[in-house]
Amino acid sequence: MDGTPEADVNTARDATLLDPHTRTAVFAALRPALEALAADTGTDARLSPDARRVLRAVTCTHPADTLALADLAARASTPETRIPPARHELGTCGYLARLTSIALHLRAALPPLI
Repeated sequence: MDGTPEADVNTARDATLLDPHTRTAVFAALRPALEALAADTGTDARLSPDARRVLRAVTCTHPADTLALADLAARASTPETRIPPARHELGTCGYLARLTSIALHLRAALPPLI
């Protein structure tokens, strides 16, 4: 053992700390699961269009993107004032828990609820 930590499921959690090439690889590896999560919202009648757009914007995040409120609102084509209620819907319907199980770093990067 050379003291180098082994790659494991925590790699996705620490994606913001990785070099750009590794970070890009982490995002690419997560892409199928994130796309499946976003696709599931299309058939969920409990979600508003705003919530669907917000989750799709989060799941389409690229390594260089930020999830600051203004950026997320612009990427989701949703007014900033409707982002917190959309996040609440996503949490209530279990989508944020699913997002956390796939990519904790994306969930942690979401703007806080107000």
